[in-house]
Amino acid sequence: MQQKESASARIVAVSRLSVYLRNVLGNDKWLRNIGVRGEISNVSARPNGNVYFDLKDAEALLSCVVWSDQARELPRLENGQQVIAYGEISAYVKNSKYQLIAYRVEQEGVGRLHELYENLKSKLEVEGAFAAERKRPIVTYPFSLALVSAKGAAGAADFLKILSARAPYIEVTFCETPVQGIGAATEIVRAINRASRLEVDCVVVARGGGSYEDLFAFNTEEVARAILRAPRPVITGIGHETDFTIADLVADRRAETPSAAAHIVAPLPRDELLRSIAGRASRIERLARGKIGSSATHLERAIGRSAITDPGRIVGIRRQHVDRALGALTMRVDEGVRRHASRLQGLERRLERCDPKSRVAERRRAFDVVAVRLQHAADRRLDALAKRLKVATTELNGKDPEAILQRGYAIVRYEGKTIRDAASIPDGATVEAKVARGTLVARVERKEADGKESG
Repeated sequence: MQQKESASARIVAVSRLSVYLRNVLGNDKWLRNIGVRGEISNVSARPNGNVYFDLKDAEALLSCVVWSDQARELPRLENGQQVIAYGEISAYVKNSKYQLIAYRVEQEGVGRLHELYENLKSKLEVEGAFAAERKRPIVTYPFSLALVSAKGAAGAADFLKILSARAPYIEVTFCETPVQGIGAATEIVRAINRASRLEVDCVVVARGGGSYEDLFAFNTEEVARAILRAPRPVITGIGHETDFTIADLVADRRAETPSAAAHIVAPLPRDELLRSIAGRASRIERLARGKIGSSATHLERAIGRSAITDPGRIVGIRRQHVDRALGALTMRVDEGVRRHASRLQGLERRLERCDPKSRVAERRRAFDVVAVRLQHAADRRLDALAKRLKVATTELNGKDPEAILQRGYAIVRYEGKTIRDAASIPDGATVEAKVARGTLVARVERKEADGKESG
């Protein structure tokens, strides 16, 4: 039987059989334009520009070649990539091996998404979208924010839980949006636009962990553009610490996770923040007291200086010094009180937006007491100085020679010297007597010493 079959078999050369098989493959319309999915291995580029590689899966391997004129349009091919190669099946006659003559290769799955990610990243980087100088500072202690996330999702829940524990005074407006799936990018853009229209201190975009494909809505250009044009500073907390999306790159601040984003907007727990405010209030009070004490010392030194060598100017000089010192003290005290009162009022306004907790209310009353005490202290000091000025003025007026003359006394001079002893003037001498209004010239007719006539 086997001999009969061999006798009837058609005998052909190897080359003819190889050509026949190539023609059979080439004439099959299903093999003229086909896409083959597989993992790249043994990739090799030849000096003439042709590119050779194998496509494999768990059970088979297919040789592939891309001629140089199509190879220039290929993405970067690396071993291990999952791709779809498009082309036609043909046979290489010399070794009777069929192969795929490919004209296009596309990355599949994560590989394709990664290619899109890199292309968009390069485009935005050229535009300067990632530059540090473009990014806006985040308010250290915000009192309101907009949260863009999926309601009920783990990422949003972690953010809100930590924020509530650290800073319950922050008002959160939830801008709900899906964060993955078909159309998620468009919905995220709408949520960011809604958040941008709110009067808030910042916008937080948050999403919990997920696969590369799940997070890819945040790697789209439309989401990146929405963040870039947002009028409020944007903080992103997307995925896990190792995830780094395009949204993270264009945001004003990137947090590794939604929980980390909560720590950025609430850097201090509420109790520590209240202690910090109390410490600053005490420092304001110490500075105000020190300024008042320093001004009082300057005033006392000014009052202590004297110009006794010129009795005619002593009153005027004292008055000028006191006026200047009193004016400077008043200005300093008023300025200090206004500045500290203004700061206290600013703190009060910010605290009014918080939950009306008892400790915050107590601090607010303490600030009011400090302001009143400062004003009372300043008033008491000014009253005391005014009284001292009045006493000093009265004493100085009593020593003013002009004031003495107004009371009917006269200053008698002989040969330009003031006379204090009548016995020192000879009889018949001519003397001058200065009174309040004018001078008298007289001749000495007689003298009396201690009520007795002499000479």
